[in-house]
Parts: sequence; structure tokens; C-alpha cells
Amino acid sequence: MIVLENVSRIQRTNTGTLLLLSHANEHFGRDERVGILAAPGSGKSSIARLLAGIEKPDTGHIYREGKTSWPIGFAGGFHPELTGAQNITFLSELVGQDPLETIAFCIEFANLGESLSKKIKTYSSLERAIVAYSFSLAVPCDMYIADEVVEVGDLDLRMRCNAILDQRLERAGLIYLSKNPSQLEKHCTRFLLLIEGQLVPCDDLKLGVEALMQSHERGECPPQIPFRSQTKL
Repeated sequence: MIVLENVSRIQRTNTGTLLLLSHANEHFGRDERVGILAAPGSGKSSIARLLAGIEKPDTGHIYREGKTSWPIGFAGGFHPELTGAQNITFLSELVGQDPLETIAFCIEFANLGESLSKKIKTYSSLERAIVAYSFSLAVPCDMYIADEVVEVGDLDLRMRCNAILDQRLERAGLIYLSKNPSQLEKHCTRFLLLIEGQLVPCDDLKLGVEALMQSHERGECPPQIPFRSQTKL
């Protein structure tokens, strides 16, 4: 469970500030799959890190009950000079997981083998993403956070990603931030719209897309909203 109580967060950029959340109040139950539709540039990654506890709100409080994941596929904790196996070992110990069991899961799940003996800095972006995703799902949590990424790799691996995520969500909740309404509908049953710093209930994602576009036209929403080209509703 995660509860936001009067939470505000401002992100400072090179051109000024971006209001991510403004006095937001929301309850995310452990057994819920909640999708948050948000425009590109609205700070989804920062909000995901906020929910995960990696960042802190400027005002208000975030209460968590149970173990909360970092954003699925988040590789920010990897050290480039360590191998994949060394990174997994260190992070497993950090979160109280058995390193050998975690490595075994990653090898079996994503067919990782020799790549784990290489330093992270030598990985391709895809290799890095696969190892990060595998490690994310190797750690059982009560609430999973997803920032766009819920599957990686080729078609076969993506199918396994969806299968293991569904398995984990049998006993956990999900908060999924994305600009893609089709993906949100695929994985979630309740929806919110991130608009002008507010989390607004949204029963119709098509109307949510239109609301974001209208907000952009009024100059209240980040630019570059590619919904028309990618939305099939």
C-alpha cells in the first residue's frame, strides 16, 4: 500500500521549474493495478522514483506499507565498474535477498550467462535493460512501480516478462506510469490522469488523452504529446 498525503514536488530544470505534483492525495491498495496516464515531459520518471522512495517530496508525506519496488528495469543502482553478477550480488544483499538465488533466477528467466561476467560499462543498452528488468522481478514486493517499462527484449522474452509480472501481481499491487493508454489498459484496472500536477480519476482513457491535449493547447501541459500517432482506442 502507498498513500500520498498532500504531496507536492517541483523539478528544477535548465529552463526553470516543472510542477510534478501539487498537493496530491491518493491511496494505492496492495491488490490494485493502477495506471497513470501522463504526457511526455511531465516528470513520470521523477514521480516513479518518488513513489519508490528514491526521491522525497518537497511537501507532504508518502506512507508505504510492505515492500515497494524501485521502478521496474531501473538501472541507476548499477556500478559500471562491477560485473553484472557483482552488481546483482551487492544489490541482493542490500535488499535482503539471497544473491545466489537471485542470480539463478536472472540466468533462468532471461538466459543470462556469460554476460553476467562482463562489467556493466561494456553492456549494450539492451543487455543493461534485460539485466535490470530481470533483477527487478527477481525481488518479490508488495507493490511494484513501473515507469513505461514493463517488458524488454525480443518477442519471446517479452512474453516471459508479462508472465512473470502477472505471477508477481497475484500477490502484489502495481502503479504504472505511461504515456501509452493501450499499455495501461493491458496491465491496469483503475486509471488516473496526471494533469497540471493533479492525479485525477479517469474512467475513459480516450477522454484522458483529449484532456491532456487540450491542456497542452492552453500551455498548461508539457509539449510534444504524440498521442494521435500511437493511440488506438
